[in-house]
Amino acid sequence: MNGNLFVEIDNGRIEHNARVMCETFPHKYNIGVVKGNAYGHGYGVIPAMVRGGINAFAVARVKEGVAVREYEKSLPVILLEPVSPEELSVCADNNLSICVNDMTALNEAEDSGLSLKIHLKIDSGMSRLGFRDRKKVKEAADRINGNSLLTLEGIFTHFHTSGAEDREYADNRARFEELTKDLELDKIPMVHVDKTQTLILHDTPAYANGARIGIALYGFPTVYDFPDTLKGKLKRLRRNFRNAKNHVEPCNPVKTLDLKEAFTLKTRVIQVKDIDPGDYVGYGFFHRAENKEHIAVVDVGYADGIGRKRMGSHMAINGNKYRIVGAVGMSMCQLLTDGSVKRGDLVDVLGGGIPIRTITVHNGTTMYELMTNIDSSIPRIYTER
Repeated sequence: MNGNLFVEIDNGRIEHNARVMCETFPHKYNIGVVKGNAYGHGYGVIPAMVRGGINAFAVARVKEGVAVREYEKSLPVILLEPVSPEELSVCADNNLSICVNDMTALNEAEDSGLSLKIHLKIDSGMSRLGFRDRKKVKEAADRINGNSLLTLEGIFTHFHTSGAEDREYADNRARFEELTKDLELDKIPMVHVDKTQTLILHDTPAYANGARIGIALYGFPTVYDFPDTLKGKLKRLRRNFRNAKNHVEPCNPVKTLDLKEAFTLKTRVIQVKDIDPGDYVGYGFFHRAENKEHIAVVDVGYADGIGRKRMGSHMAINGNKYRIVGAVGMSMCQLLTDGSVKRGDLVDVLGGGIPIRTITVHNGTTMYELMTNIDSSIPRIYTER
């Protein structure tokens, strides 16, 4: 338990989103990215994703892979980050496919004496993880194929842009092709290069049979076309002019995807009170009542992942939106209400009556950061609406 807090996840919507993405962009391997506690949704979404067509999963760390295995025993689970030598036995025991991003990681896999499935990570331009030398890529693949305990299950990269308004996506893809030129990609079981954004905007290269679907599974395409208004049309013309001038590779038209948010963080009102003109609310001097005001104290704060930047945004009670006044505390905050609110009322903190995209704009952040900041110890309750 975590006070009055809980996250309600609509698994019917998760299944719907998975089906939309898998049917719109079909691949042999539709890889659901569920790192970061499934983007804050919890691993109880795994069965819904499988019903929707996801047939492999990707995580960042070993503990996440083990958590996925509690819900899915047989489908591939790919680690996107290298692991320590001490964790390799856990990977072998749980049939987790490891990431080999350099020769050190390969040496550790060979020295372990364990039977391991491997995905080679290629650095195609992000300058983060992965091989960036063609000869070492070939050497690594040959060593894996020559070791009876190791299996080269896959090879992948991660593009650092969507390619909507830049040449980097095309350059990254070309660099991947150059670095893997000495390999027979069609003989590697899983080749995955696309993320949600590039999947929507570009055709998958012919040599890739998998794609990693992340944020779209949770209801957010993160790729939006300009609105069909005069202002939107002008913006589109300016973008197209810049792209032509800079020789940017054309993108596919943005598809309208019927994706649905599934996440609602809820809590309860723990006290209501009337305050007088001149009274302050919360820490410091951020809000002083000018008139008689109705204040509802809500059981959620920055220790739960609702940061101080939320001050001035809204939460919803009984279908009405109320503004957060005063500083957000560690476990409480205050709403300026209209007197109809009472102790025990349910509050939509994030999602539901408070669209997540609205809060990302208010906080100056992303859906990824916003949802993964929600404390993982808060119970996730799964429904099928």
